[in-house]
Amino acid sequence: MNMQRITIGTIRPGGGLKVHSRSENYPLSPKTIDTVSGICVQALTEAGADKKDIIRVRLSLEEILGVWLEPLAGAMVHVDCGQKFGRAYLRVSVDGPTIDPWNDETLVLSSRMLSQAGLSFTYAYKDGKNCLVCNPRKKKSSMGQLAWLLGAVFLAAFLGFALRRAPSMQTAALSVTEPLFNMILGALRAVSSPLVFLAVCCGIVSIGDLTMVGRVGKKLILRMVAGTFVLAVVMALAGCLLFPIASEAGGEIKGNYSAIYQMVLDIVPSDIVSPFLNGNALQLVFLGTCVGAAFLILGERVSAAQNTLLQVNEAVGFLMSVLGKIIPLFVFLSLFNLILSDFDSGFSSLFKVFAITIPVCFILTLFYVFVAAVRLKVSPILLIRKMLPTFLIALTTASSAAALATNLETCVKELGIPKKVADFGIPLGQVLYKPGFVVGLFALGLCMAESYGIPITPMFLFTSVLTTGLLSMALPPIPGGALSVFTIMYAQLGIPGEALALAVAGNAILDFFMTAAGVACLQVQVTLAAKSVGMLDENKLKRSMS
Repeated sequence: MNMQRITIGTIRPGGGLKVHSRSENYPLSPKTIDTVSGICVQALTEAGADKKDIIRVRLSLEEILGVWLEPLAGAMVHVDCGQKFGRAYLRVSVDGPTIDPWNDETLVLSSRMLSQAGLSFTYAYKDGKNCLVCNPRKKKSSMGQLAWLLGAVFLAAFLGFALRRAPSMQTAALSVTEPLFNMILGALRAVSSPLVFLAVCCGIVSIGDLTMVGRVGKKLILRMVAGTFVLAVVMALAGCLLFPIASEAGGEIKGNYSAIYQMVLDIVPSDIVSPFLNGNALQLVFLGTCVGAAFLILGERVSAAQNTLLQVNEAVGFLMSVLGKIIPLFVFLSLFNLILSDFDSGFSSLFKVFAITIPVCFILTLFYVFVAAVRLKVSPILLIRKMLPTFLIALTTASSAAALATNLETCVKELGIPKKVADFGIPLGQVLYKPGFVVGLFALGLCMAESYGIPITPMFLFTSVLTTGLLSMALPPIPGGALSVFTIMYAQLGIPGEALALAVAGNAILDFFMTAAGVACLQVQVTLAAKSVGMLDENKLKRSMS
């Protein structure tokens, strides 16, 4: 066996070796697959990668090497893993002719599960080697981003109220914080437009299997899209009851209808560049849908372009994740500036958002459960008992990815959904279908508009329905993804950038409730879709919990 091993590291003050890089070579064989996966687990653990991500990476790596085993048996496997620039990395390459693992149908689910977890293996053929690269995330602390956000809020409040007692220092402080705030806001807007386009485009490309799309996907996608926009319309009607609606006089109503019609026509951009420059959410989603659908239909004929698209998406997502790390600073600057000016209306509007979103999320979940119970002729109590474990995981973690394994198991073992339908519908739905976020995004838009004196007109509500529905489906599943959506929506509705800090702070708390509602509603949608195509095991659905 030809083997080369290099390990470079430093001793931690508390003892133990912290590995910075690790490189090993082995001939490809069944034994090598076990050895390589073990090495990667050890190195990524030492580099501080998240444990759940390490398990997902290991399973996917073993699957890919298994696909390569027969055609490339005996070829040299090169493993390079460790930590670089404070981030865990994994690079595995195998000598031989090009064999793209994502062309193998058995790896479709693996690819989707990695994408749902914010992970991906990037494949490339370079210098006679089939190369796989992955960058797992670092372990998160128990409080994570929420702790930093709360710290930023308390620090902004402490310093802001302290400076309100010293008016002479307020001008000097604002001269420093306002330009810095505008710079960060500009950077967020610059990245958010391509991020939304790529999220939509890559989400469609990741569907992959046209056969499944044709039978189940068509009904499931239509149900999700219809459910999203119906919910947005319901939120708009509720907004008419909870907020003062500015009405136009006589002759202006005709012009308003004309503006709505023109807005629908303007969804189709006149050129490719302007939607990115202007941050037009509707045009970005339209472009992403068209390009993604074209890639999905053309398939292998554009495989190189698909790989490039996924790599660009990875790069832009990395930029947004880097910007996401300074979100607490952004929140601090915005709240600090707000407290030094007029803060009362801003915070009262945030409490109003909580009062609307949290109850509506629970009501929405119960509504879906009872609708499913009636249509499936099953006890709603039994449905609640079966769905409760997944709901609680999502509620306590604010992560649909963390609930994915339990979600799939519940769908197959308790709800009677065929495994192939669950494996397709649940990952797709976690990207496409976010009813809880529709509720929160709509409530935040209405409350921030009221707080900053933006008239809530019929045109405003119509625009909110379109943008909320589309952006909820385009929400990138990465750190800072929600902020990119808020940035685009508020620009569309004319809400000042200062409202973004309140939106981000509110979203950090509301995300727990919005995610739980979204996961529960998704389970119902997939169950009803399986029922509509005659694939639901109703005996398994109606029996007591196993």
